[in-house]
Amino acid sequence: MVFAALLVLGGGFPAWGSTHAEPAQPAGETEIPSMEEPRQQAIKPPVPSRGQLLYENHCMACHESVVHIRTQRQARSLSALRAQVLHWTAYLQLRWGKEEVGDVVDHLNRQYYKFDSR
Repeated sequence: MVFAALLVLGGGFPAWGSTHAEPAQPAGETEIPSMEEPRQQAIKPPVPSRGQLLYENHCMACHESVVHIRTQRQARSLSALRAQVLHWTAYLQLRWGKEEVGDVVDHLNRQYYKFDSR
């Protein structure tokens, strides 16, 4: 009986009988940012070059980049590097034109060889 009286009068449970109780926030609800607040820009991954994509698709199947950093590497100049790319292009029957060969040579030179590109 005392319990019923407390419930009717709002005693013991302030949220039930009091008009001064604050409304509860739903769990997990966060404040919505205003449209005026600056948004952080998404970080975009670097876009691989065409030469890198060609190399990874056609050349990495037989060897990895280790062949480019070994001390006894075949290419010792930019023209020798181009000759190696042409050799393996013909061997694999890739039907690459000058542009594709040039892109792969540029990629390899930038990535590994660092020959003077005069």
